[in-house]
Amino acid sequence: MKLTAKARSAVTALADIAAQRGGDGAATPVPLRDIAGRQRLSVAFLEQIFGKLRKEGLVHSARGAGGGYLLAAAPDSISVSAVVRAMDEEIRSTACQPGSVIGCTGTSVRCLTHGLWHDLDQMIEGYLEGVSLADITAQASVAEERVSEDA
Repeated sequence: MKLTAKARSAVTALADIAAQRGGDGAATPVPLRDIAGRQRLSVAFLEQIFGKLRKEGLVHSARGAGGGYLLAAAPDSISVSAVVRAMDEEIRSTACQPGSVIGCTGTSVRCLTHGLWHDLDQMIEGYLEGVSLADITAQASVAEERVSEDA
């Protein structure tokens, strides 16, 4: 199972927005160029990603001076799984196509390990559903503190 650069970058970009909340917890619009600079991503690539994120209702845009993107919900209510799905990604380790009468062996029979890979997909999906953008930013804060302590 491999996520595309779009899915990974979408999660990173939304976690970046979640991390930009002020000390009072207030959200302010975050321009794509700022996200691109911090995360070393291209603005054009982010524009493609944010078009899908906006369509799926995960972000809102604010125009004008001081404009940018805001999360459509609190960071603790947006799961990584929702972001991955917004990028039209599916978690799938099996070679079988969903809904197909042809199994991964090229016949109507599934391979011997199909159940193993299917169960793995379910575990990955469950894990990503249980991780929110707030969890990511909290983990990043702890990692930054560790780095600062070691310096």
